[in-house]
Amino acid sequence: MTADAFDPQHAGRLEEPARLAALPHGSVVALLHLTGAETIVDYGAGTGIYAIALAQAVPAGRVVAVEALPRLADMLRAKLTPELAGRLELVETDANTVPLPDGAADRVVMIDVLHHLYDQPEALAEVTRLLRPGGLFVVVDWGDCERPLGPPLAHVLGLAAVRDVISSMGLEEIEAHEPGTLLPYHLAVVAVRS
Repeated sequence: MTADAFDPQHAGRLEEPARLAALPHGSVVALLHLTGAETIVDYGAGTGIYAIALAQAVPAGRVVAVEALPRLADMLRAKLTPELAGRLELVETDANTVPLPDGAADRVVMIDVLHHLYDQPEALAEVTRLLRPGGLFVVVDWGDCERPLGPPLAHVLGLAAVRDVISSMGLEEIEAHEPGTLLPYHLAVVAVRS
């Protein structure tokens, strides 16, 4: 199976009320175990709906929202407010690279992204490079379960496959949730960099 790129024509679907109800901001924020001063990289930030919630959760930290698709980056840019200006930075990249030093991130999060780039070793290596020792990689992605929304089942990874990807990155899993436990249609995995 090869990962499929996200089609920017579907950008409006990312903010549909049913999707937001299935994956509430608070659930994502809770998975990151924040104190409020972290540097977070939202890798594949899309339209920014979760990047904004993360920025609000780190009043003494910052969020670097990384997005490769110009249409999604434009939608995120339109949401930037003066209040968020010091805490939320948009980085547009089409080469899977982020202009931050090694170990600059306390957290890297991928929300509904891993199934698009799990077979791109350069992107996974960039996530590992960005994480400081002891930093957390948090994956929240569509589960391989029947659901009324989200991508087709053939386009997502199950928990076992996500665990394999995280293990191949040299990270240690510390928390995992099947769809239907923490979130109705999403799996969630938290891993730490040694």
